[in-house]
Amino acid sequence: MDTYGGSLGWALLTGRDADLEPPSAWWRVPVWIKAVLAGSALAVLMGLTYGTWARYLGGASVPLIFFLLILQIAPPLLVVKLPLTAVRVAAAGMVSAIIAVLFPADYALFGRTVSDWPLQTQVLPYLPVLALTLARTKPGQGRGISIIAVTLAVGAGIAQLPRTGTKTLVWSLIVVTATIVAGYGMQQRRRALEQADAAERTTVEERAKRATLQERALIARELHDIIGHHLSLIALRTDSARYRVPDVSEAAEEEFRAIGVAAREALDEARRLVGVLRDTEAEPEHEPQPGLAEVPSLIDGCRASGIEIRAEISGGDDVPALVELAAYRILQEALSNAARHSPGAKVDVEVRREPDGLEIVVENGPPTRPAGSTSNDGTGLAGIAERVTLIGGSHEAGPRADGGFRVAVKLDLPGVGEA
Repeated sequence: MDTYGGSLGWALLTGRDADLEPPSAWWRVPVWIKAVLAGSALAVLMGLTYGTWARYLGGASVPLIFFLLILQIAPPLLVVKLPLTAVRVAAAGMVSAIIAVLFPADYALFGRTVSDWPLQTQVLPYLPVLALTLARTKPGQGRGISIIAVTLAVGAGIAQLPRTGTKTLVWSLIVVTATIVAGYGMQQRRRALEQADAAERTTVEERAKRATLQERALIARELHDIIGHHLSLIALRTDSARYRVPDVSEAAEEEFRAIGVAAREALDEARRLVGVLRDTEAEPEHEPQPGLAEVPSLIDGCRASGIEIRAEISGGDDVPALVELAAYRILQEALSNAARHSPGAKVDVEVRREPDGLEIVVENGPPTRPAGSTSNDGTGLAGIAERVTLIGGSHEAGPRADGGFRVAVKLDLPGVGEA
């Protein structure tokens, strides 16, 4: 369809309705509204068309009048599902009307100055069908449809030259040109909206990716603190082993020294690695990473802010620091989520040390007052998923039937289930 001839051939013969874009969103209204609007418009159109053609062609032309009527009312009914077919049927109706208008009845009620009215009634549904179809065309497709419309406008004007002079020709071209411009205008608006939607989706996806990367960087920095603590202990214990352990052989002492050197080198490398991920504008953290021991303080802080919390925490002993930190952050995010999206709701918190892992459940009821405008970077549930993936385990988060929300996480513990 790079040429006008190719586009015209596509519009007349080879084109398919599926080649066009889907209908715009404003078509998606309740069915009963469409039915009322379509029924009213078609009733008025049928009455106007039948009366006009009957008076123009005479009572003996009833079959032709009904044929013209069918070709007139079919396109508006087809344009949503079969737009290209609707244009073709409307064009066939226009051709038939142009031919029919050349043979008025001898006793026509209209005078010569208004004898072009039948064509005007025939073109009424053709114009919106033309515009709506052009609005759904892809680049290059609309040229053939526009050529057909202009040709029909010229044909209608030429057919009326003996009776109305150039008036019908001029007005036909003006009206059809305005319709084509309107169709292309809707097409451009459609593409602009699609591009805006695509840009919005890209922005949301990029924001989610950035939030995920930020969450992973935060997790990496927290892991550095925990790993650094353990590596530091290894270095200290190996350096002091010859003083704490009696009768250490010279070979064992050398082995301890080598282990201490390796631990310090690993600590330096971990510090360099995390330095790449650290936010240069953020203040360095000097406090130790929180764990299950700090959970009561976290809950008390939430209660002080007005959240009613029922908490059951049990069996937090013998849990690795990495799992404790993940559990604390998960609870922190789940409670923040409840405070943001369900203000005034009661919150139930359960932390249980089970034989096969650490279970965390945070549930809240429906909100009792409207949620305020809050800035949410979107890292909440994604951050929980990242931490569960790092530790190992399972998680689920979603709305409850009563309008509340539930977050359930199970974190694996090292060594559990191993033979």
